[in-house]
Amino acid sequence: MFGNNNKDSFNGSAPTYVGKGMRIEGKIWGMRPIWIDGEVKGTIDIGSEVIIGEPAKIDATIRASTIKVNGFVEGELFASGKIEIMSKGRVHGNVTNLAGCLIIHDGGIVEGQCSIANEEKMKSLMPQQFPKLLPEKSTTPPKVIKAPENIKDITSKSPEESA
Repeated sequence: MFGNNNKDSFNGSAPTYVGKGMRIEGKIWGMRPIWIDGEVKGTIDIGSEVIIGEPAKIDATIRASTIKVNGFVEGELFASGKIEIMSKGRVHGNVTNLAGCLIIHDGGIVEGQCSIANEEKMKSLMPQQFPKLLPEKSTTPPKVIKAPENIKDITSKSPEESA
């Protein structure tokens, strides 16, 4: 529906999905993309992409790398990357992101103030827990597993040599 050109998306993994008829109250946060077609009231802090589907009704502050809105959002939007208001998207609240990263398609509506922030300001506006969610680098070397001696090494032999 929205395409998958986002370089921040996690390859090979489906987004978390909040379906139509579902309602969440509270705080949603994490690193993986999320697609919402249901209702959310609270805060949404995602380290990658938030997609608000057409049937969604959101009453929340959203902070993410990328935000795509095709439903209704009441609340503030903060994106360190792109904010895209699709043709059926409705935002009632303030929008803050980097210069040149706000796209409003024909039919999309923003009722609120649109602000531009530099990268340093955006870092201060984004949730601080995102770096803590990334796996820490290990200081121990990886374990080397040796193949049993009865298994032949065929990687360096041609098909004629292994016959």
